Amino acid sequence: MKNLGLSDEELRLRDLADSTDFGESIRFVSGYAAAGEYAISCDHNEMDYKIIGGNSRLAEEFVKRIGADSIKLNTLVEEINQFKGIVTVKTKDAKFTADAVICTVPTASLKKIKFTPELPAVRQKAVESLIYARIIKNSVLYDERFWEADDFSMVTDATSHYYFHSTQKQAGKQGILTAYAIGDKADVLASQDDKRRMEIITKDLIPFNSNAPNLARGIASYAWQRDEFTKGAYALYRPGQWFGVRDHLLAPHGKVLFAGEHLSDLWQGFMEGAIETGEAAAKSLIKT
Repeated sequence: MKNLGLSDEELRLRDLADSTDFGESIRFVSGYAAAGEYAISCDHNEMDYKIIGGNSRLAEEFVKRIGADSIKLNTLVEEINQFKGIVTVKTKDAKFTADAVICTVPTASLKKIKFTPELPAVRQKAVESLIYARIIKNSVLYDERFWEADDFSMVTDATSHYYFHSTQKQAGKQGILTAYAIGDKADVLASQDDKRRMEIITKDLIPFNSNAPNLARGIASYAWQRDEFTKGAYALYRPGQWFGVRDHLLAPHGKVLFAGEHLSDLWQGFMEGAIETGEAAAKSLIKT
């Protein structure tokens, strides 16, 4: 970008804005992954569509079609064993057998599962080397929508980092702005209690609207880097990792196939990537 004529100031602003897509500065991201986000042409953008009524409707539809009795919640998988063409999944209190398994867990959970036969050493190394983005989302309820524009969003160089309007196309005087912070900023905010976190986020808005702290009424936050099952929001491929690490993680292990956003080519980091890789794994089983 510098060779194309961008000034140092423009590069700093570009880095600040782009980092919201990766969870770290773009300078620490795989060049291919970055190109996939911005340069690969597509007839639509992953942000163009929303599920009316919320993303929970997707899970609810799965339950409706699959049946609640076929879905096991709050059940940790401890082992995945293969013997004579049968795959056995073991939990603390139960055992399930199948002709094949599609494993969709992030690497933080994958490394906790005992595989028999063992995963190849090269895959285990790939599991250990892939990290996940440090991201915290802080949704603050305000008495008034002082930002006015329904499609409002703003990048800042403050701790809160990036704001976007979360109650778009919804009626009412009150509104929610979500502050989306990444990297070290995410860890700073995750270390605070709700009161202090909301104070930091709303004070960061004072240059935009001096009354923002007085209009704030509540906050809901989630720091993905502190989630015990993911240890981050989504996979973060570093320079040199895309070709090699991803291939080792994607390769089938006997009759165990793998899927998840971390393995998607075009939609890595998004729900669409998880769905796309899951469908691909399912189709490969149907063909065989």
